[in-house]
Amino acid sequence: MRRAWLGILPACLLATVALRADEDEDDDGAAPHLDGQVSELISRIDPARIQDRIEFLGTFGTRNSCSTPDNNPNLKPNQGINAAQDLVFAQFSAIKGLNVAFASYVHGNCPNSPTRSVVAWLPGKRHPERMIVIGGHLDSRTFNVLDVNADTSAQLAAAGAPNANVLANAPAGNDAAAQTTVVLETAAALARGKFDDTLVFISFSGEEQGLFGSIDIAKNAGAAIATPSRLEEVTGIKGAKVVAMLNNDIPGGDDVSNTGDDFHSFRLYATGTPRERSTKAEDGTTDNTSPARGLMRFVATFGVPNVHHFVMRPELREDRPGRASDQVSFNSNQVPAVRFIESHECSSSPVDNSCPAALDPNNPNSALTNGRPCPSPYAALPRTDPRHNCLHTNILTSLPLPPILDGVDGRVKICANDDERAHGVVLPNNPSDPAFVLNKTLFEGCIDDTANNPFHNFQRQHAPNDRPEFPTADYVANIAKVMAATMGHLGRAPNPPTFTAVGDAISGVNLTFAAAPGDKVEKFIIAARPTTANFYTGRVRVHASGAFVTPQQLGIPAGQAFFISVSALGNGQHESLFGYPEYRCDASGCIVPAGALDITASK
Repeated sequence: MRRAWLGILPACLLATVALRADEDEDDDGAAPHLDGQVSELISRIDPARIQDRIEFLGTFGTRNSCSTPDNNPNLKPNQGINAAQDLVFAQFSAIKGLNVAFASYVHGNCPNSPTRSVVAWLPGKRHPERMIVIGGHLDSRTFNVLDVNADTSAQLAAAGAPNANVLANAPAGNDAAAQTTVVLETAAALARGKFDDTLVFISFSGEEQGLFGSIDIAKNAGAAIATPSRLEEVTGIKGAKVVAMLNNDIPGGDDVSNTGDDFHSFRLYATGTPRERSTKAEDGTTDNTSPARGLMRFVATFGVPNVHHFVMRPELREDRPGRASDQVSFNSNQVPAVRFIESHECSSSPVDNSCPAALDPNNPNSALTNGRPCPSPYAALPRTDPRHNCLHTNILTSLPLPPILDGVDGRVKICANDDERAHGVVLPNNPSDPAFVLNKTLFEGCIDDTANNPFHNFQRQHAPNDRPEFPTADYVANIAKVMAATMGHLGRAPNPPTFTAVGDAISGVNLTFAAAPGDKVEKFIIAARPTTANFYTGRVRVHASGAFVTPQQLGIPAGQAFFISVSALGNGQHESLFGYPEYRCDASGCIVPAGALDITASK
């Protein structure tokens, strides 16, 4: 079951309270203030430049993390991950004001040579030790995660089609050239401004094989971790800690899997506490609190309003069931981190875990609407729908898997006729296996040896079919603008304040608060949301160190349970993230929810 789309716009998201707090008699409104200069900076993000970069990154053949000369001596000088990261390093270096460094490490899948991430940073003017990170991985993969060949000749030969047209093996137009361009474009736009905090832009390697690059760079990044961080080592900035991390992965707006209004929305994955990581875990709930959900609200408040007719669809998980990306490494190091991703991706990935747990043994089609994790939204489409091809994921000849799985011969075949060329092979049903209907869709692709792209009826993600021409540059630019606007506002904001809350959901709540160390703050925002809502419904501005607020002032009916928190307003009305943890107030009182402080726990 897919969630209804949520249009997150300032007019409906954040209602200014009707009553003022007594402590702030000169209150001129508690509505969020958008930074005009940040809006001007992000207007420089250029779809044409994004498209050019996506196409150029596709010329490296593969950017597999192991595609180095030590692991594949057949690579040409302009092929593989090292050559691609050299290009990214050079493009960061050409941006005035940025410092750039390689962060090298070795991981077990590629032990013969170091793997490198590229880190660029714009030093902060007041608090350089406070870092805001935008990231996206550069490395790519094809059907086999360890395939370091620069073209598809070996795969085609193994499939019995040696005369088929040879392509770049893993050009990764969407996953990951598009996200690399987002990181470069946000850096080029924001480097023209000045910010209190250090802005950091990272091109990761090693994501596809286990998040190795972000695990390396996120080490000890959280402010609550006393040990020096890896970013301190890389940048030389003493005491460097990360305030928030914005990750983008698969932001391309694939032109088959996305249609119509899909191009006017994006998914944002934000974990709860505990984190929803297991494939058997339910999705999160609004009656939950976490640092990542606080960052989600900041994106909705200060990022989304900068792009017209572009809305955020919150997904209350750390990522899709059974999947992950580089935000996970930062969440694991106590940093609020979220993932931006296109509305629909051309893969077999399920979106959420909201389906019932049981399969119906009497209904062989129950796997399409039942079970956990939920199937891909494409699983129920007819073969004739082009999006159904997004389910075709594997070429087993290149994998150490048995050729027969769930009664299906998964060995790749040469397409036999025009129908198979368009829609994949037809496999016989096996009603005795309740999961068969879902599983067989993963093997319906076939090699079209008559086409310029022999893999066109396979999914685009993690395949040679992820071509540079399939992302939509205007869409990528909109995601870059939302991310850059969020980063720009955070980079000029104070740190979240500390606060306490005493009271209940009937008569009201008495709050006391204080600015974070190093911040001079005189005004604060008190906000609350019902436990049934993701976003704050009422805001009160206070010019003091405490205030008493009623549910009515917060836009909540008396007696309804709600979460409450406080943000700090710095110079120029720049607003911080809201303080964590939120307090949960009901008729019996206000408390910090059990487990809320164990922010790295998972289920």
